[in-house]
Amino acid sequence: MLRIIEQENDRSLNFKLAGKLVRDWAPELERCWQQAVAGQRPDSVRVDLTEVTFVDEAGKRLLAAMANAGVELIAADVLMKALVEQIAQGQYR
Repeated sequence: MLRIIEQENDRSLNFKLAGKLVRDWAPELERCWQQAVAGQRPDSVRVDLTEVTFVDEAGKRLLAAMANAGVELIAADVLMKALVEQIAQGQYR
């Protein structure tokens, strides 16, 4: 299960995620992201991973695609920080 909370502030768009970013939830997050940015072209987009407990391969590829598109990934715990670092190093495509 994944909870996706979309927050808009002036020209920024934030997605706060909670739970597991796996299987069917990766396409759902991608759909939310694509729809949100298509209509408004925000100056910045952030994905808050502080409440994410697990990310599978599909989720990692999506987060990498988002990061490559300029989305900032925010992590707090060791596991998510390591994942964000791996994405920054280009380990997921």
